Amino acid sequence: MCANGIDKPSLQDIATICLDKFKSLPKTGKPTLNQWTVLAGIVEYNRKTDSLKVVAIGCGTKCIGSSKLCPNGYLLNDSHAEVLARRAFLRYLYRELKQEGIFQWDSKQKRYKIDDHLEFHFLSTQTPCGDACILAESDGEKPAKRKRLDEEASEMVYTGAKLIRDPESDVASDDMQQTPGALRTKPGRGERTLSMSCSDKLARWNVLGAQGALIDSLITKPIYFRSLNFCCSDAHREPLERAIFRRFEDKSFQHTRFQPQKPQIRIDNSCELSFEHAQRLDLQPSPNGLAWSLLPEELRPYDISVNGTRQGVTKKKMNTSQAASAVSKYSLFKSYQDLLCSNPKVSDIRSQNVLALEHISYLASKNLAVEYQLAWEQLKSCYFLQWTNKPKDLLNFTIRNV
Repeated sequence: MCANGIDKPSLQDIATICLDKFKSLPKTGKPTLNQWTVLAGIVEYNRKTDSLKVVAIGCGTKCIGSSKLCPNGYLLNDSHAEVLARRAFLRYLYRELKQEGIFQWDSKQKRYKIDDHLEFHFLSTQTPCGDACILAESDGEKPAKRKRLDEEASEMVYTGAKLIRDPESDVASDDMQQTPGALRTKPGRGERTLSMSCSDKLARWNVLGAQGALIDSLITKPIYFRSLNFCCSDAHREPLERAIFRRFEDKSFQHTRFQPQKPQIRIDNSCELSFEHAQRLDLQPSPNGLAWSLLPEELRPYDISVNGTRQGVTKKKMNTSQAASAVSKYSLFKSYQDLLCSNPKVSDIRSQNVLALEHISYLASKNLAVEYQLAWEQLKSCYFLQWTNKPKDLLNFTIRNV
């Protein structure tokens, strides 16, 4: 794994700039006085100019059940802050690719190359759900018993994320068993979700990059987070490192393009960098998801969603593209297709589409990123054997027929 020695920017620099950016956003959609949420941010650092800027912010705690998943890509299945921040980051990357801002065209590789001086850092105001929340005996502290939500506790060492049952096992398993290193789906009451925990998603991005399959087909190398920063009282280094990379260190994964990373994990457990809307037992979780991207105001960089749908959509338009959040699969797929249509440099990718772009499906476009998909299949067999699979009919939408 690649060891990254990092001095700049500091956790305090990253947290301060993200919290300040959140405060500067409009009040619409933010938690009320009796609500809490989680904030995640992605910061771009330029080593040459020693400059720092926030490029994506996400806030949210909700996730929809498997029966509510949308076949047209409108709904956000997962509105946890970490996921919304990453999706807002994708909006930023599409804009930069279109404008050739932080990307330059590499004529030899026929892909875009990101500025060598840039690196990206991730921040969260809460420990990611899933494995990162579980203290094991080997972490030097005795694991806490499962706590009730109404119990007073200054420290939470328990995850509500649910274990994925082994389909080949006849033994009934406890979904809430606090097994270190196991894959889990998002927590929640009622119907189980198909969305993997944030710990598992961060671990995936740590190998395949945060750019996803569509953007990966356009760029020369994956985009990794150089550091993961947590300003919250419940964060512990050992389970965070285990969740992100250590639980896979004894398993073999070799690839020329995608390499398991070993990002610096930094924690601030003090109250100095605390988030004003952090979780408290006397508050209710905010129902809203917020996503902000570093984009011009005319592109509406600030997106608010409720139950996975863009806020303010009437019932009449609920099943139309107008219901789609700016960071939904549908909207991001549209950004991808717009880029292919407007940029002659990526004609080799366009030429792989036998059908006209408006007829090709989201799934088919993702599958054109052959190297990424082969690496993901290999990674699942090595690391993520129990990663959930969403029905393919939820990924077969096109921009024209939705």
